[in-house]
Amino acid sequence: MKPKFAFVSPPASDEQKQLLEKHLFTENIQRCKLFARIVILFEAILIIMNVSSTLTNQGTFAFNTYFVLYLLLLVMSTFMLAYIRRFEKKTSYTERQYQRFKLGLLSLVNFFLVWGAVVTLVDQKEYGHVMAFAVNFMCVSVLFHASNRTILKLYILPLTVLLIGLPFFQPSNAILMGHYINLSVFLFFCWLASRMLYRSDATNFFTKLLLTETNQSLASKMEENKKINQELAKVNEQLKKLTIIDELTTIPNRRGFQQYIRERLNHTTDNLKLTLMMIDIDAFKLFNDHYGHLEGDHVIKSVAQSIQNCLHSSSSITARFGGEEFVIALFEWRDEEIDQLAEHIREAVFDMKIRHDYSPVTNHVTISIGHATGYVNNQIEVKLLMEQADQALYQSKANGRNRVEGFASQITMR
Repeated sequence: MKPKFAFVSPPASDEQKQLLEKHLFTENIQRCKLFARIVILFEAILIIMNVSSTLTNQGTFAFNTYFVLYLLLLVMSTFMLAYIRRFEKKTSYTERQYQRFKLGLLSLVNFFLVWGAVVTLVDQKEYGHVMAFAVNFMCVSVLFHASNRTILKLYILPLTVLLIGLPFFQPSNAILMGHYINLSVFLFFCWLASRMLYRSDATNFFTKLLLTETNQSLASKMEENKKINQELAKVNEQLKKLTIIDELTTIPNRRGFQQYIRERLNHTTDNLKLTLMMIDIDAFKLFNDHYGHLEGDHVIKSVAQSIQNCLHSSSSITARFGGEEFVIALFEWRDEEIDQLAEHIREAVFDMKIRHDYSPVTNHVTISIGHATGYVNNQIEVKLLMEQADQALYQSKANGRNRVEGFASQITMR
């Protein structure tokens, strides 16, 4: 496969091409400022040398073509600096002002090339070389980065001046032909260098633009993902709560109760004093059968709230264990406090005075409580303690309901 050499513009939208144009314009302004300062310095030196040479040879200063040309370029370079600085002082400008300034800058660059062509024509009578035009042409091609159309427009006028003017200023046909050949090769490579630099600038710009857009897109995606993760975290937290919270009573369910006990045990290696209270609503099936499930749900919610109101300790938890049954876990409570709390809960439920005409105990809703206390270090010991509390609850039921029973001891209430 034969290699092909071609300049292909990077794929870009119209908006990206406009951004590239303005980017190159900004870069060109900075290069033109630097170049203008260098030209001013060199032209000042050449003017001094010209004046010194004239004074040495003639004794008096006399204007000559080179002095006028040097002075003209010095003035135009100074004007270019002032022109650029005036534009840079503007904090904002319209598109029309931008295009006008751009045209002005291109005109100054074009003047520099034409100036080189004129100096070269003058040189034909003195030296016969084309160095001035070649240097200027090379400087513009290397320093001024622009599209192919813009560069070719800059080339037209100075090339026209030089190519048409050379036969009038260079009498030797041999030298003239040599100039044409050498300039053709030189101008081609200048144009080639110009295209390579433009291509490199454009590629780098579009790459940076793509990276910026990619980074912005990634940042946006990361922000979106962050929000999504936050939402997912909220949803997960809500789902987690739903899995450990009883929907009817809004207190922990059996899973929530077990999780609480497990976390307390995982935070220590010591034996913990744990009291478990099993609570059951007396004759709840009879209540449901006669008053309906909606009223039954109301009773369960009311009892749960009443139990919660009796507990004000962070070392305790109330949970709905299932149906009309509740469980309370108390860590590091004194025995007398446990008995007082159990009796307080029983009385609080009784004092709600919820009508229950079908109860074998009394005509109001009551509860039975059984509790057991022991030292635990693992789930097996907790399970054993739960069985003891359940036995105490069974004993409370067997002894007439609406009472509190402790495992291995009995506290009878009317």
